[in-house]
Amino acid sequence: MQTRVISLLVEDNPGVLTRMSGMFTMRGINISSLTVSPCEKPGLSRMTVTIEGSESELENVRKQLSNLIEVIKVVDLKENESIIRDLCLIKVHTKNVEARTEVMQLAESYGAKIADASLDSMILELADEPERIERFIELMKHFGIKQLFRTGITAIGRD
Repeated sequence: MQTRVISLLVEDNPGVLTRMSGMFTMRGINISSLTVSPCEKPGLSRMTVTIEGSESELENVRKQLSNLIEVIKVVDLKENESIIRDLCLIKVHTKNVEARTEVMQLAESYGAKIADASLDSMILELADEPERIERFIELMKHFGIKQLFRTGITAIGRD
């Protein structure tokens, strides 16, 4: 199994997302992350899809995506040739001064922002590579995670 990040330039029309996800469903491929947003070209959107599968499954998906009418361009974003980011909002318990201090120190070492704080919790914001966010979440489990939200992967090629 490999993980692939695919960037799609698509027409910004109703039903495009449904047809895309249906294509993945018919092939039994799970989408682990999906982001969609307007892009620099009016009338078009950019989708970043993260999927896992064998090399042949992934190649078939790429070809099928290229055949969809609404898809203008398909780019397979390789990790060493792309900037890949995810955004995480996490609310953790901070029951006492010691816990609050430790959370603040860890947040600072990871470059996370403190988005909000109350007497018994903090909301932290971290935009980074997915693996680094995973490590941060593992550390925050020690304090107790009240809520966790991630936007999904977005990526851009370096060239």
